[in-house]
This record gives sequence, C-alpha cells and structure tokens, in this order.
Amino acid sequence: MANSIDDVLESRRLVRMYSSDAEGRLSRGGDDAQRLGQVLSHERPDPRDLRNPWRIFFEPWQPSTGHEDPVTTIISIESNKLREKWAPFLTSSPVADRLNITKSEPTVEGVVDLVKEVTAAAQSKRDSRRRGKAMKLFHNFCSTIDSHRSMLKLIPEGNEYVSIFTGTLNIIIQASVNHERIAEGLSEALCRISEHVHECKSELELFRTQAMTKLVADLYAHIFIFLSDTMDWITEKRRKRLLDSFNENFYKRFESQVETIRHKSDMIRNLAAQSSHAEQRVTRLTVEDLAQDIRLGLVGEERRHAEIVYVAEKIEKELSEGRRERQLLREEGQQFKQLADRLTSMLRDKAMVWIGDMHSIDKRLSPVSLLARPGDLGVTSTAKAGSSCLTEWNSEEIVLNSKHLEDFFHRDRVRLPDGSFNSARISSKIIGRLGEWVKDKSSRLLWLEGPLIEAADFDNPITILANKIVELTESSRIPVISYCCEIRRREQLKPGNDTREAQSCVALVCALIRQMAELLLPRFTTHSDFSLNRLQLIDGSILCWSQMLDLFQDLLSLMPNTMLCIIDSFQWLDDRTTTIYLEELVQAIRNSGLKCLFTTTGRSACLIEQLQANETVVIESADLRQGPWGLGRNNSWALAQHDEASAGCSMVDRM
Repeated sequence: MANSIDDVLESRRLVRMYSSDAEGRLSRGGDDAQRLGQVLSHERPDPRDLRNPWRIFFEPWQPSTGHEDPVTTIISIESNKLREKWAPFLTSSPVADRLNITKSEPTVEGVVDLVKEVTAAAQSKRDSRRRGKAMKLFHNFCSTIDSHRSMLKLIPEGNEYVSIFTGTLNIIIQASVNHERIAEGLSEALCRISEHVHECKSELELFRTQAMTKLVADLYAHIFIFLSDTMDWITEKRRKRLLDSFNENFYKRFESQVETIRHKSDMIRNLAAQSSHAEQRVTRLTVEDLAQDIRLGLVGEERRHAEIVYVAEKIEKELSEGRRERQLLREEGQQFKQLADRLTSMLRDKAMVWIGDMHSIDKRLSPVSLLARPGDLGVTSTAKAGSSCLTEWNSEEIVLNSKHLEDFFHRDRVRLPDGSFNSARISSKIIGRLGEWVKDKSSRLLWLEGPLIEAADFDNPITILANKIVELTESSRIPVISYCCEIRRREQLKPGNDTREAQSCVALVCALIRQMAELLLPRFTTHSDFSLNRLQLIDGSILCWSQMLDLFQDLLSLMPNTMLCIIDSFQWLDDRTTTIYLEELVQAIRNSGLKCLFTTTGRSACLIEQLQANETVVIESADLRQGPWGLGRNNSWALAQHDEASAGCSMVDRM
C-alpha cells in the first residue's frame, strides 16, 4: 500500500517536471507536439514545488500586489493567517492525528488519496461502523472538491490558494478521523460548503467578470477563515482534552459560518443569473443584512481587538440561545414524555430487527435544549456550609481546570459504539417498565438487575439496552451523563488504589464529573469553588474520594432536573474495599434528586442495600430471547433455544 502511494506521488511529480519545461524543449512549429507542450506548460508551477510541494507552508510567501482589488487583498490576508497556523498545528498534533507530508500532497488529488487511505484504515478496524457516516460524507465531499480548483483559478495567484486550501484540508481531515463526533461534524460542514460551491461552478464559465472575481474572492476569504477557526477549535479541544467528548458538537459550533458561506455562494449564482432587477435588489438586501465577520481582512492590533469582540459576541449569542431554548423548556417540558414514547415505540415495532433510526419516528414534539439549567426549572443551587460569597464562573475555565481527569477514566466507556439492538430480544414488560419510570416524576432511581452473563459488551443484552437508552435520550435532547463500568485486568494501579475495584470507582466518578463540567452554562454564579487548586486535589486515587464526592455534589446542584444518568455494569465495582464509597455515591445521587438508571448483569450488594423494592426490576433469563450471549455457570437457561412462547411472566419486581 505504501509503495503504491509512493509510486503515484512520484509519477505525478515527473509529469509536473516534464510539463514545466516541455514547451521549451520542443521545436517551434505548428505540429501536435508543440501544441501539447503549450497545453502542458499553460499553468507552469514554481520549480521549487516539484520536489517540495509543502514549501508554501514553511517558507514566507506574499501574494503579488500588482492589483488594487481590496477584496483580493482580504483573501491574501486570510490565506496568510491560515498558512501561518499550519506548521504549529502539524507539529503539535499527536502522532496518530498528524499528517504524514511525505505521503501526501497539497493538491485536490492529495485530499482524495487521503480520504481513500483513512477509509481503508477505518474499515480494517472494529469501529468501522462508528465512522461509516463520516467516511461517507468525506467521500461525498471528494466528489465535488474539484469545483474549488475551478473557482480559485479565477483569482490572481489562484494556484497558490488551491495549495493552501487543499493542504489545510489534508491536515484537518487527518486530525479528525480518529475522533468520531469531530469527523462527522467536519465532514458534514465540508459537504455543505462544497455543495454550494459546486452549484456555482457552471455559472463561472459564462460570467468571468471582475465583479464575479470579487465575489469568488470574498467567498474563499470566508472559507479560509472557517478553516482557520476549525484549526483553532481543534487545538483548543486538544488543550482541554475534549476531542472525544460527546457534548462537543462541531457542526453546531460552525453552522453560522457555513450559513454565511452559503449566502456568499447564493450571491455568485444570483449575479450570474441576473434574471431581473427585482431579484438583484432582493439579493443585495439579503446580503447587506448578513453580518460580515468582523475579523475579515484585519491585521495587527486591529485583528487582536476584532478577535476579542468576536469571542464576546459568540458568548453572548450562546447565552441568548440558551435563554430562548430554556423558555421552550418551561413552556413544553416534553423531553421525558418524548423519551417514553420512543421506548414504547419499540413495542409497536417488535418485528423490526434493527431500530437504529427509531429516534426519527416521533417528530411531533419540539426539540428542547441541552442548555437548560436548574435556575430556569425551579431547582436552585444550594451553597455548601462555610462557602464564600457568590462567584461568577466561566464553563470554559472549569473544563480546562478539569482536563486532567481524562487520565483517570476511559473516554470510550462514556458512550459505547452503536450496538445491534433488537427490541424483540427484550421482554415487552421490561421496556414498558422503563417507559413508566421515565414519565414518573416522583421516581428518581431504578435498577435493572439482569441475569449473570459472561459476554463482551457487544454481546451483553443489558449493556446493549443501556447503550440504546443513552442514544434515545440524546436524540430526545435530554441532557445525559453515562458510564459503562469495567475492570481492566492489565491496567496498572495508581498510587493509593489497593484494588482494581477502587480504581474503577474513581474512574466512574471522574467520568461523571467531567461530563457535567461540559454541560455547564457558559457563565454562571455559585457559592461553590471550581478553581484549579481544588480540582488538582483529584489525583486518580481513592484517597481523594471525599474531594471527588464534594465536587460531584457541587456540580449536581448546577445541573437541570431533566438530566438523566445511566450507569451500566455497576456490579463490577462491588468489593469489600469499595462498599463505603459506593454507598456514599448512591446516597449522593439520591439526595440530589438526579434521575439515575443502574443496569447490571448479576447482583450488586451495594444496590441491594441502598435501593428500595419498588426501585428494582429483576430481568429473568426468559426476558432475553434468541440471543447469542452465554450465561454464567449458575444459570441453566439456554437462551438461544428459547422462543416467544417460553417467555411467560418474565419480570419480577423485588418484594
């Protein structure tokens, strides 16, 4: 594979080297060879680029200033800003996310080759299904990417801009492919942008005017600032260690910029169409109403001040959207009803084998925000005894202060890959009981106690069910935190942790704390202390349990009362060394009023002691039908041989 890539790159370089001086080596005449030489040398590249195509990103480059077009001056400024970020971004990238510039080129073909390579790599791994959506969108993007080359050639120095554009695409695509949510959001944004550009391409053949050139330059100035902001965003998420956070939505963050780019492409099409003066007037008014990015084309001190204003406006917009969406929450309050409807819809569709897209069935309910907070729902934050006066906090600061917690849990256990959930394998009574619990405002805790099963995550019906509930909860726009507990036998114990169970307890609480930090409002006031000094007391050891639990409770007091917590495989944490810690955790959850679902395969001594009879549902073996999973030795049920008639009364509420 590597040799074939090298051969392709070398052949392309040879063609370029030949085309750069083909015309000069041919005799002057009107023969076909001379005409071929003229075609090949029509767009002669810089000879220095033939062996070092990435030169433009490492050496100073200034576009020619022979033209006075101010819009073209702006795109040159934005392209330089983008180019200056390229090398630092590359060198600061982890090895797995770093582009190998010896195997790639800053060309359209280089981007297509990279997408093919990462797709092949993803398909060879177990998580190919997880990345399937992103890979499909990247392929769709590649089918339209050549339109960018045609568009950019309208601008003076167009070939240089193509290199900067495609080189940047290479580096950010490589930086995203190992992070599922980032790859999905980036690929969707690039697809939308390229679709708009592709729609404009046909018009350019007819209207290569100065006005059109200005519009194209303006369009790509905005595309370049989008790519620049993308690199800044990825860098910031690396710093906060949030690239794999399920609360980070790349596309939503950049949706306004994609929309602005769409409007810019609309301007090009409308100018080309020129169907009527009235249409031109509507287009002009639409564009004039469109907010221009205040950073565009500014340099030096002006740029620095524009960046400050931009960040302030972004925060204000987030707060405004939060207030608007929380108003919807107060007026409707339908999230849990929506989740219950989606759970019960599984009962109506038991004949379906796959229900991966079940969340799209009920579209009658309006979506509500993840940003809803207790102050809007009648839940007030209570100050801890001895706390100081109210302090205003920025959620970004708290997320950054808590980034070291990522070292103490495994991010891939927060959300498991989408499993092949089959509702027909779960008893109707179980799903019905879940639906009742979700809608019951007075019932806060529930434990689904499954039979002892020796199976991996993807073969464990209880884990798959818990993961499906997380998925449905997210699609219902309900704030959710989750974790699938485990014992990693080969994992080295951190100082202070005498047992693997104790270390897993720490992992669970750190994971929940980190997710709640990501759900905080951009700005809020509280009596609680979220300073770096306090958070650094958490060092991954069970010895700092009291500090972890206090922080956990402080964050819980700031969460909306609509938030749902789902903890799977809780039974793995049971041990004589963890009894007191688990009891304190369950009590803290109960006292906070958090709605929490525990799921286990086997019994949990802690949950038996801490939960009441009406908070426990026992899932018998007969509730799990036609599954490939294997049961523990103490269970004589052969699930694979059960049919629908053998189910009987399969759910028992603990008496």
